[in-house]
Amino acid sequence: MKILRSAVRVYSALLVIALIWVYFQDRLSWSLFWPLEIEALVLQGAAGLATALFMILLSIYASKNFLWAQMLEDEVSKILVPLQVWEIGAIAILSGVAEEVFFRGAFQPVFGLVPASLLFGLAHLVPRKEFLPWSFYAVFAGFLLGSVFELTRSLLPVVLAHTLVNFVLIVILNRRHYMQPA
Repeated sequence: MKILRSAVRVYSALLVIALIWVYFQDRLSWSLFWPLEIEALVLQGAAGLATALFMILLSIYASKNFLWAQMLEDEVSKILVPLQVWEIGAIAILSGVAEEVFFRGAFQPVFGLVPASLLFGLAHLVPRKEFLPWSFYAVFAGFLLGSVFELTRSLLPVVLAHTLVNFVLIVILNRRHYMQPA
């Protein structure tokens, strides 16, 4: 529960900052978050789901095949295990919405894809060598999500992808580490 309280505080502040920044860019509208046409909604939803599936499969593959990914998973599990499914859902939604509104919705239109992706990786930097791969993966994820944002000009697919990736991977992490005997 402590991690959830911290997440609520951090992500609420980040979301408020991002929304104010987007407002002062004169870009705050429903269409930035939700397409007005049904065809665009379906296409953006599919883009978000496809992006999430790719990132989830890539993460699972890395965890099964690379020692650095297994070590990272062990370290992250010390922070995110055990959590209940509703807590995982809350953290996934908070992080997906706040980070995407900030990095893709506010920062990227001003500074561009490359700086936004690098800052996204830097925001995921934990000053311990076990977490370094997470930062590199975050840079990659930033480029991927930023590219989807550039193609769609909408936050819907990137928020959907980010939220699903976080939710599924944290659920998997909890099932692997909480349900295994020590």
